Amino acid sequence: MSANHFNKAFTFVTSPEIEGAFVNDPDDRGGKTNRGISQKSYPDLDIEKLTLERTRSIFKKDYWDEARCGELPGKWAFALFDAAVIHGPDRAVMLMQQALRVKPDGINGPITQSATRNAGDYFFALFFTIRARFCFDITLADSSQVKFLNGWLNRLFLLKTAICRNEGDLRD
Repeated sequence: MSANHFNKAFTFVTSPEIEGAFVNDPDDRGGKTNRGISQKSYPDLDIEKLTLERTRSIFKKDYWDEARCGELPGKWAFALFDAAVIHGPDRAVMLMQQALRVKPDGINGPITQSATRNAGDYFFALFFTIRARFCFDITLADSSQVKFLNGWLNRLFLLKTAICRNEGDLRD
C-alpha cells in the first residue's frame, strides 16, 4: 500500500492528542515514553531527546513493517498500525484476527490479508470493539492501569473518526 497510508497513520499517532508528548508516569508499564516510544521497549534510546525523524524510522520498521500494515487495505493498515503502537505488533495482529474470525496466531499472512480485503464494515467495527475489550481486560488484571482507560477509549474514538474522515484517501 502507499507510503501515504503510513504518513497519515504516523501523523495521527504522533499528534498531540494521541502520542505527541514526553511523559514519565510512574504507573506506565513502559516507563518514560515519548511519541509512543517507551524506555522499556528501547532501553538504549534517550527517550527524552527522541526526534520526530527517529520516531518515524522506529515506527516504520518496528511497527508498520513488523505488523505488515502495508500489505492491507488502507483503513485496516491505519487501524492495525495504531494497535501495534499500543499493544505491540503481534498482539495487534491477533486482535485484528479475532475480529476477522481467522486463527489468531499474530502473523499477518495471506489468510489474514485476504480476510481484510473481503471483510465488511461489521468486522472493521468489531476490531475496535475487541480493542476496547482488551483495554478493559488490562484494567481488570491491574487496577493501577484504570487511570489510562479513558485515554485508551478516547483514542479509539479519535482513530475511528480519523479513518472515516480519510476513507477516500485510504481506498486501494
